[in-house]
Amino acid sequence: MTNTPNYRFADIVGIISSSLCLIHCVATPLLIALGASFMANPYIKYLFLIIAFSSIYKATEKTGNSKTGLFLWVAFWGFLFSILFQEEFPSLHYLEYAFAISIIIGHILNRRNCKQCR
Repeated sequence: MTNTPNYRFADIVGIISSSLCLIHCVATPLLIALGASFMANPYIKYLFLIIAFSSIYKATEKTGNSKTGLFLWVAFWGFLFSILFQEEFPSLHYLEYAFAISIIIGHILNRRNCKQCR
């Protein structure tokens, strides 16, 4: 894999956005109880999904490690599934946390593997 700044930047964006998403998911119930109801806006979740898709696509576009790429895509599709169906199946809410953490781990692994390509 060519280790260009675009691929490294995509992993950094993915790590940061997934971390913010995880914080958002954990903190939203507390913030709603404190009166910050704007945090429950569903468009925030969709924004995180768009950023996650874009960063995973760019990070795995020409990756040399197909296992890391597959791990990131499985984590993304699980994250998408858990967000879209968590209203019907409340237990998926906990999987949302696990998939967000998986995306963070996948980007860290992809970044580490890219450093080994130099």
